[in-house]
Amino acid sequence: MNSTTPTPAGSPAASTSPGILCGTDFSPAAEAAAGVAARLARRLDVPLEVLHTETHALEPSVMERLEREAARLRATGATVRAELARGLADEQLVARAQPDRYRLLVVGALGGRTAGRWVLGSVAERAAERAAVPTLVTRAPEALAAWLRGERPLRVFVAFDFSRSSEAALAWVRELRELGPCTVITGFVFWPPEQRARLGGNGPLSLEGSSAEVLAMIQRDIHTRAAEVLGGGEFEVRAESNWGRQDVRLAEMAYEAGADLLVTGSHQYHGFERLWHGSVSRGLLHHAAMNVAVVPLAAGAGPALPGPVRRVLAATDFSATGDRAVARAIALVPRGGVLHLVHVVPPHGAAPEASAPGGPGRELALWAGRLRALLPEGAESRGIATNVEVVTHRDPAAGILLAADRAGADVICLGSHGGTGRFDTLLGSVSQQVVAKSYRPVLVVPSPRE
Repeated sequence: MNSTTPTPAGSPAASTSPGILCGTDFSPAAEAAAGVAARLARRLDVPLEVLHTETHALEPSVMERLEREAARLRATGATVRAELARGLADEQLVARAQPDRYRLLVVGALGGRTAGRWVLGSVAERAAERAAVPTLVTRAPEALAAWLRGERPLRVFVAFDFSRSSEAALAWVRELRELGPCTVITGFVFWPPEQRARLGGNGPLSLEGSSAEVLAMIQRDIHTRAAEVLGGGEFEVRAESNWGRQDVRLAEMAYEAGADLLVTGSHQYHGFERLWHGSVSRGLLHHAAMNVAVVPLAAGAGPALPGPVRRVLAATDFSATGDRAVARAIALVPRGGVLHLVHVVPPHGAAPEASAPGGPGRELALWAGRLRALLPEGAESRGIATNVEVVTHRDPAAGILLAADRAGADVICLGSHGGTGRFDTLLGSVSQQVVAKSYRPVLVVPSPRE
């Protein structure tokens, strides 16, 4: 059905096959984005819906203009349906962009939230942060068009951080590879003390960041994880330490790599949660000079993985109950699995030994040493990989959840109470917060009865 009629948000689409949704305000940037969307729709053999919104009365002249745009796009060979709706553009796009109806949302990077304009930071940013399907924000559509015409490979830079959201981004790139040749680069930017403590480093940290040995271990871990998700094919790994903003440096790395498309996962935090955690995906939308694709963690975001448990994260505060949870977590890890031990310290937290010199980096290394002391003997002979991580965060529950994302944990294991008082909170209340906020299975180990 190729019609130009107002349709209420949430009404059924013309086709039962998930298609592509593209917003337009008739600007040159929007027309270029729609051209890319039409070529993608034709390549995937799915319908394209082009949506224009007005906040005031719907004029016949606007409907005629929208139909002319749809006719232009049909010349590419795509099946196109045009729709005119009332309301704010980002809200209308998000309401329609559901996985049962669309597989991709495409918007241009220019314009504003008011009728007739679609500015980044308004429509593109708001839609990308809230849409239940991946959102492609076009800044250099000619590169995407050339790739779709088979004229050149697409250079794709994936922002990676060991989280499930970055794995979702990699999985989307795997699908992208099926459409045409892609040169894939994974980029990871890390805070030097955190990764050095996780990997068991010691000694003073230089302003340049981590040593070549630490970088090599990080690149090895990235390659292993990314290869699992991409499922084959060559790709490049770039990792570097950075004392500044992660999103700014990732955008610079993508530019330096000559990327046509930057792909990032999104946790889709909302309200105060977004202010608390920050948003790398939002920063990349602001700072990246190329096309950006934002991939949500999962449409409908249910529990983590229904398959077998491979990665177990155990969090401890070094109380008897916390260490009991570590022992239970060890029993869960199968041969060939991964055990990830975590301890959360507040910013500027005290070192295990009050006299420990060396500043924050030395303190993190001491906490990491206590975690390594809890690792089971003979883990390597059982084929179990082990990691330790000291997380600096003012909210212990949030720190545990972020660590679970980075580790790609299938299960989180922690004690029910027995806090040490460093956070002015009991571990029991932390476990309640983790259970309430986690989309992963959580095993809560009670304290032993007296």
